[in-house]
Amino acid sequence: MLLDSARDLKLSLTETALAPFTGDGPTAKALAVPAGPVAAVAPVQPSIALGIGRGTGNDFRIAVRCQRRELMTGKEIAQIRKKTKDEVDVRFVGTITKRAELPWTQQRHRPLKIGISVGHVKVTAGTLGAFVKHRGSAKETLILSNNHVLANENRGKIGDAVLQAGAFDGGTDPTDRIATLADMVRIAKAKPNAVDAAVAELVPKIEFDPRSVRGLGKLAGLGAAFVDVGTEVAKLGRTTGLTRGVVTAFELDNVVVEFDTGLRRFDGQFEIEGAGDEPFSSGGDSGSLILEASTRLAIGLLFAGTESGGSNDQGLTYANPLRTVLDALKVDLVSD
Repeated sequence: MLLDSARDLKLSLTETALAPFTGDGPTAKALAVPAGPVAAVAPVQPSIALGIGRGTGNDFRIAVRCQRRELMTGKEIAQIRKKTKDEVDVRFVGTITKRAELPWTQQRHRPLKIGISVGHVKVTAGTLGAFVKHRGSAKETLILSNNHVLANENRGKIGDAVLQAGAFDGGTDPTDRIATLADMVRIAKAKPNAVDAAVAELVPKIEFDPRSVRGLGKLAGLGAAFVDVGTEVAKLGRTTGLTRGVVTAFELDNVVVEFDTGLRRFDGQFEIEGAGDEPFSSGGDSGSLILEASTRLAIGLLFAGTESGGSNDQGLTYANPLRTVLDALKVDLVSD
């Protein structure tokens, strides 16, 4: 049907089929509500929402979104189907809830955990990848992420504040300072880079959990240096949360990445595409620890990606091999 016709029909159905739910007084009169105090019944109840959706070609149809399962077989839906001559898209959607709250990964967390929002005080936000210690030292614990997350693409100075949550997620200094920049592998302009990595030393007495990966289990330790094509992987990141994917290439050289400070070349990287129809990562997931899904062993540090490409055309993700990262910073993974 034409758009104007669909609008007129929607208005007519709102005045007739939806009258029991949209008129004056408690809409619960038309619904299955358990016996109880009348005062406890909200004046507005979830019922049926009407809108306009696409039909075939340039046609439109009535979109029906049912929020109570008992209404799917009720007289109101039957009436709507009859009046629309079944030019209708009926779906059960259940209870609709607000989405104002930040995702778990973007919230403030104490103790600190793998996969949460973090960043240099002058950076929007990236992801806390892992907890590490300097080799030969059992003292200070540090957090690991990318140079561009913790060191602001070489522009940070040792001792700069690192926030959790990151500044883009509401973190402020000094209230949310959880660490200070301790070391970075500088990103070179004129020669190939192997890693995009930095570490920050935790402030005294802050609590942290070095093993828990929400939704996946416990970090089992450090994986092998060789990451083969077909390896199934997972990551927990600030933006897309827990995602799964598969390695599609390794030892990739001449991977040219666009940074704020210009184009930079990386060699020896591996590539991942997301499982199914979902991307493996998006902006803000930088710094995520990549785990072999079956073993929960850590194998990579996520640092870059594309918006398209791969067999599902949802983009490709690029990662530094984790052993290369740890060797470059002379640190060891903390996993117990």
